[in-house]
Amino acid sequence: MEKTQQQILRHHGGDGDHARTMITQTYAARHDEAFWQYWQTWCHGCIAPQDVLLDLGAGTGLFVQDLSQAYPQAKVIGIEVAPYMLEALVSLPSNGEVLADDLNQPCVAIPENTAAVAMCNMVVHELMQPILMFKSVFNWLKPGGRFCVIDLVRQPLSQYLSHRYPQLDSWQNAPSREELEEVFEHFYEHNRYHAEDLIFMLESVGFRLVEQSVLKNGRMVRLLAEKPRGANVTV
Repeated sequence: MEKTQQQILRHHGGDGDHARTMITQTYAARHDEAFWQYWQTWCHGCIAPQDVLLDLGAGTGLFVQDLSQAYPQAKVIGIEVAPYMLEALVSLPSNGEVLADDLNQPCVAIPENTAAVAMCNMVVHELMQPILMFKSVFNWLKPGGRFCVIDLVRQPLSQYLSHRYPQLDSWQNAPSREELEEVFEHFYEHNRYHAEDLIFMLESVGFRLVEQSVLKNGRMVRLLAEKPRGANVTV
């Protein structure tokens, strides 16, 4: 877990407090009316009383808090690795909790075939490999359970830089070396996977793709995968 904590801190620019502040400030925009409409359409119908709901990469627990309040009979579990998130958890209802674990190789004890929905929002690009997380989620979900992945996907460098520097029409007045190196490091990390790569990995552990949406002019993708009914074998 320590290796992943160090890697995530580097990914967050070495400033955990700033990362926590930014994630908190952007939470409402990432969970806006359109998000909740999507949730209602594709996820809500899978949830029965006493089901388990999962939030992978839970941060300070804001989504866990929302789900715990919306589904008071469910058990809502968030998983987070960054200490600067875990040290600032929001107040949670009795049916919600956030556990410390490394999503590169989850070890948390969640009973198999009990989760109705798992959410993974802006996490996959931070993982050196997401296969072991995908396998764990498949095992945790009940047959017919759904897994929503929202993340950045690979894009051309020109598109990435034009989004970062929309007013820059020439490199004659380029940013400093330090800033450029930071930007390119983020480019490498934010461009780990194509949407097709994520679909391939999900399907390779047993998921069936239900829905795919392109977001942010192709910079992001939202995938909804389902554990097929009748599939309750551990992978």
